[in-house]
Amino acid sequence: MNHILPADFDCSDSIRQEIIQKLTAFETIADELPVYIVLDLRKMSVAYMSFKGLELLGITLEEIRQLGLAYHTKFFNADDVSFYLPKSKEALLGTMSSSRWFSFFQQVTTGENKVFEWYLSASRIFAYDEAGDPLLSLTFALPLDPNHHLAEKAERLMEENLMLKDNYQRFASLTKREKELLRYIAAGETAGETSSRTFISEKTINTHRRNIKRKLGAKTQYDIIKFAQAFNIV
Repeated sequence: MNHILPADFDCSDSIRQEIIQKLTAFETIADELPVYIVLDLRKMSVAYMSFKGLELLGITLEEIRQLGLAYHTKFFNADDVSFYLPKSKEALLGTMSSSRWFSFFQQVTTGENKVFEWYLSASRIFAYDEAGDPLLSLTFALPLDPNHHLAEKAERLMEENLMLKDNYQRFASLTKREKELLRYIAAGETAGETSSRTFISEKTINTHRRNIKRKLGAKTQYDIIKFAQAFNIV
């Protein structure tokens, strides 16, 4: 079972044996499990991956270990990675307990045609080092049926998450009043309807509307709706 961990994997003999025992047990039922990946949290590189996962990616265990950090950019959607990887790393290396899971959607180049397919993945701490710091994480990855509504929802959630990430400063530039009015604009209210609701003159409402669109860089009503949905205004 020497292949279980990289030859240069740095840990004590007792921890090494514990990890090998766990992964050896996994190997005996690997066909009954989803794809599973073990990351070395010190390098954020693959220490081990199930044969099923290697087969889907079309790579060997040694090759994927040699990729190091490039593993995260070679097989995954770069936009997705830029969003969930920092959050995953923060959760796993922070105060997260070993019993908790960090779940996320990701697009992976798997399947016969090696095109992006949606997966629902969940990670947790798998092993600690001698000092009690997180050493390895374990991730299970489940493929989503492309025709299932969950795959469509994952697409929408990722789009909204990326909008949050890319446009936070724009949204933050809105005043409290402008954020309130954004809800009514996204709902399709006319200036007159919003004026009656807020007791603000139509002229002032129209001025706010122009300022909101300018600050958000919004060109259309659809842009306004996307902002409002992403920032949980509607």
